[in-house]
Amino acid sequence: MPTTLGYAEPFDEELAGDLFPSKVGGKPRWLDPTCPLPADQVLCDECAKPMPMLLQLSAPEDEPAEAFHRMIYVFACRNGACHRTDVKRCMRVMRAQLAEKNAIYREQACDHSAGTSSIDDIKWVLAEHVKPAPLCAVCGLLGNKACSKCDTRLYCSRSHQMEDWNTGHSQGCPSYKAPGKDSLDNGQRLRHLLYPECVIVSEEEPLYGKDDEDGDGDIDGDDEGSNSGEGVEQESTSEALTKTGEDLEDLEVDVDEAFMAFQQRVQRSPDQIIRYARSPDSDEVDKPLFVSNTDHPQIDTDIPRCEQCGTSRQFEFQIMPQMLNHLLLDTADPASIDWGTLLVYSCPKNCTDGIHNQAGTLTYTPEIVWRQNFSSHRARLRDASI
Repeated sequence: MPTTLGYAEPFDEELAGDLFPSKVGGKPRWLDPTCPLPADQVLCDECAKPMPMLLQLSAPEDEPAEAFHRMIYVFACRNGACHRTDVKRCMRVMRAQLAEKNAIYREQACDHSAGTSSIDDIKWVLAEHVKPAPLCAVCGLLGNKACSKCDTRLYCSRSHQMEDWNTGHSQGCPSYKAPGKDSLDNGQRLRHLLYPECVIVSEEEPLYGKDDEDGDGDIDGDDEGSNSGEGVEQESTSEALTKTGEDLEDLEVDVDEAFMAFQQRVQRSPDQIIRYARSPDSDEVDKPLFVSNTDHPQIDTDIPRCEQCGTSRQFEFQIMPQMLNHLLLDTADPASIDWGTLLVYSCPKNCTDGIHNQAGTLTYTPEIVWRQNFSSHRARLRDASI
């Protein structure tokens, strides 16, 4: 089964109205705007602060019917020190889904002057009666707390209220009279609490690299890639991930075959940030592209069974190290967030449990993330070129 790759592209304001976006960073776009996640579901177990959204991925499925609209949210603490512990303490994965027929969305046909139409001309819009829930002005989680001074600025937690107060709201609070509308200055000064926003576009993984029609894995080191961002940091990381030949031949001991296979596979499309491998229509269970021979998760132990139905969770997608280039992290800081790859496992039956909306039609179901780091030798090889 072919793997679908995701690439990061600049956020386009024309996409701001997309109801089911796949994107990195920014505030979450909730599948059910009336039911955003409360902060207590995504608190970092290390620093006890709400974790911002790392990405959301639209992944609808036909079965069961309740998964027609399906979104995966990944949250990750921005404090690098918190990532020195078990990934389950500093990251969280939540799955949300809605049936095709629901009280939140309705179908709307597009107007065509030529009088032609197709199935692609049907779009989803929010039902008129839907009233979005209040959101945190800082991170976009459920805003169930208000500033005690103006009573209009909303927050998910005491910590975000203090962050907002200390970074400028204390000066503008008495004159703040526009609930739910963030000024440009407010948005700019709070950006350090979120991950940079970009859109995820997808395409099927190519069989060979762009400059490798023979499939031997070699690519031109100067290839910038059609989907990569510009800048030395982006290019150097891609170069590090595609080092082969003499660099690896010089390593007479501790040859990590998984790492070499990882490099060769990534060379087909070096700018990928997501590898999506789940196929509900196939009985074949795809395996992740590991970055090391060590630290492979064990199904049913490291990856627990679904708490609802008892079925073994299956690998769905992985987040690649190239995504780190888009997060504007301080790579010179040894305590900065880092990973080799992040593997997301989910229930193959799309069981529903957890937090329900008022209508009982949407739930947020926790799923599992596993972090695999580069082996120490490979990490040094990668870092040497950054």
